[in-house]
Amino acid sequence: MSVAEPAAVEMLPAKERRTAKFPPWLFVALLCLAVAGLADALLRHETGTSGDEPFYVRMATHPGGAHSFPYAYRIAVPWLVHLLPFSQIVSFQLLALLGIAASGGALYTLMREFEVSPRLAGALAVGFAISPNLLVVLLRHGRSIDPAAILVMILGTLFIVRRQKLALALTILVGVAVKETSLFLIPLAYAVWAQRLVDRRALRDVALTAAGPIVAYIALRASITAIGNQYTPGYTGSFLKVRVDVFRQVFTGVELRRLAYAFGPLWLVAPFALRNLPFARRGLVLLALCVASMTVSFDAGRTVFPAAPVIYVAAAFVLRHQRRLAVIAVVALFALDIGYAIYMQAYGVEHGIDSTVSSQIPVY
Repeated sequence: MSVAEPAAVEMLPAKERRTAKFPPWLFVALLCLAVAGLADALLRHETGTSGDEPFYVRMATHPGGAHSFPYAYRIAVPWLVHLLPFSQIVSFQLLALLGIAASGGALYTLMREFEVSPRLAGALAVGFAISPNLLVVLLRHGRSIDPAAILVMILGTLFIVRRQKLALALTILVGVAVKETSLFLIPLAYAVWAQRLVDRRALRDVALTAAGPIVAYIALRASITAIGNQYTPGYTGSFLKVRVDVFRQVFTGVELRRLAYAFGPLWLVAPFALRNLPFARRGLVLLALCVASMTVSFDAGRTVFPAAPVIYVAAAFVLRHQRRLAVIAVVALFALDIGYAIYMQAYGVEHGIDSTVSSQIPVY
């Protein structure tokens, strides 16, 4: 900051001075925290554990042991839970709420980079904070790595758009300890930065940015013992046959439903950005990687969720000059969130929250 800047701020009207001292992204993050916290307080939670919760609970209890493949490599959240001076359930809930709030603030900032109005960006960010994929984390007492994983993806995308290479490298470096999908940011960076199919400058920048995180991920895989991969669906049997069998699950009714509510009405709006927004076209790389990862995961809705920064930006870009359509889209997004919450209270929590993790997989 230059010497002249503080004086310039003091000359602003009182309202603008308050805005300068209290960044809008922070206000949105706090609003997301309040809304997610309210949902967490009011909604009935599941009893027991389901899905991949038992694996992360086990890792948080015994962080130094050998754990189940592939969860064993996702050490950041369980280890942090182990280190925090609270009970395990409080620590998981706290990290989930903070991750959701930070993700909302970062998503707001990302959308503002594309000249989306503060109101629209803020409304979409809040709708994102209680979207089904994050709401289900709250219903499970926060025992998930999803809020931290999506925070890495949104922050990484923001730094890609701003071409902040060091910040991106540090984000991916931390992200590989959260979840391996953080590596998707590397090809996304090249897709966004490259001016042609083979762009030497972009290749050099991506290589320098990705070197540290890739080495760290290799070291992580080499130093941690993961066991039980023979029990994990999608990782056993003939490589090609298993890939095809898992991907077929995407086209079942349950998985198509999960895909639909991952982004709700934004699925219908976002494609219209492909014509006029280069970022939307280049962001298809991230969406394609998410689709490819559906060949190793049975939960299509969670698998596509890392593409949220691209989908939300594309949809917001289309809606930014369409006031009536923007109102309809935001109302539909909140209707989806509330409808999913009602469904979970009336049926899901009582009969088991959506899960594709087989109960036959041993928890190590």
